[in-house]
Amino acid sequence: MYFKITAAIAALIAFVLGLAVLMNYAKFERAFSGLTESRLAFLVEDLRETLEFGLDLGLDPAAMANTTAILAREAAKDPQILSILVFDDQGQVLHQHQRETLSHPLSRLTSAWFIAALRNHPTTTPWRASDPDTLIVGATLTNNFGRVVGGIALRYDRSFHDHELAQALAGLTRAAGLILLAATLIALISVWLLFRSARRDLRRVRAALTEFLDDVEHPAFQAGSGSKLETGYAAAEQHSREFRRRLQQ
Repeated sequence: MYFKITAAIAALIAFVLGLAVLMNYAKFERAFSGLTESRLAFLVEDLRETLEFGLDLGLDPAAMANTTAILAREAAKDPQILSILVFDDQGQVLHQHQRETLSHPLSRLTSAWFIAALRNHPTTTPWRASDPDTLIVGATLTNNFGRVVGGIALRYDRSFHDHELAQALAGLTRAAGLILLAATLIALISVWLLFRSARRDLRRVRAALTEFLDDVEHPAFQAGSGSKLETGYAAAEQHSREFRRRLQQ
């Protein structure tokens, strides 16, 4: 009986803890992803201001000789940045910096992808996209006449992002498991303490009832102090004895 009650309590606690883990993971995932994207958006915005300053001076984006060095400088700020590309309004890559050591080759972004990104995303604020390998944060480049002349695409290692989320989920799961284990032990001890006296009283009452049915002349049952079950049985047995005596008279 103890184990059945404890199992029911543990199942309820596990359900509540599972919901808590899912809710906290969802909150962490939103906060972590938002923080990562905001940080990358700041880098992209800084790059855009630098490149658009050259455009305002009348320089051709393809002819900006120091652009690759600028991209390398920005990429060095975070080791998880895999590549940064500058492309024109026709989707052709003009400048690119890519990390030298990659665990696997990056999927290639096509000209159609770049053109669609310029068409579907706002021109005033950084935009976000993704592919199976990377998180992509970009920005649109415009000249001093307000014409779109190209864009920037920064590719961030998705595996690092997903690993951090997996670590957080594993930590939450371990914590929930420890809480469940402790709560189960506490529940088992509590149930045992709660029902120990009741079970003892029940055994005494059952034994007394068996003796009374076998031998009505058996000495009357003496209830223990503080036991409502034994007190109730003692009173019932006394009434039964009195009723039997009246029938015999």
